[in-house]
Amino acid sequence: MASSSMPIQNLTSPSILPAPDMAPTAFSLHFSLRPARPGEAEALSALAQASKAFWPYSTAQLAAWADDLRIDEATLATGCCWVAERVDHGAAELPDALIAGFVVLQPGSPDWALQHCWVLPAQIGRGVGRALLAQSARLAGAAGAAGLTIDADPYAESFYLARGAQRVGSLPAPIEGEPDRVRPQLRLALAR
Repeated sequence: MASSSMPIQNLTSPSILPAPDMAPTAFSLHFSLRPARPGEAEALSALAQASKAFWPYSTAQLAAWADDLRIDEATLATGCCWVAERVDHGAAELPDALIAGFVVLQPGSPDWALQHCWVLPAQIGRGVGRALLAQSARLAGAAGAAGLTIDADPYAESFYLARGAQRVGSLPAPIEGEPDRVRPQLRLALAR
């Protein structure tokens, strides 16, 4: 995801988001959504790397994107990062991971940006991404945003389109072996 030059604002500020929307949200029997906590940046960065590696990118390309996939503690402190956390973390299929996915939002006007949306590969297709995207839309909508902009990986475009996003453009993003690769630029309109 491309970085924005606009500084991330603190979502815990009442002027950005009403306090009731900051409470953790349960979305299934096995997951809940909550703001990221201090000390989780390393785990979230590793999850982003693992999620990106789900797609058929070379090891060299993944290494080249390492800085773009890194989440820092300052981002967590803004309240703009939400995680999907397993509430039954003793389950056999995912014994060591409590966090199944996360998003990072960038407040803006009129639209907010979805800067990161990553799901642990073992949890892809289980509703984690849908829940994180829905939570992102709720948070942005509650703060008055008209939409969410998404600088999507080409492999993730169909996920966003299936949830109502529309392609509004593309950015050249060539990589070795794919000189014509582009990153779809999407927008999800939000009901006001």
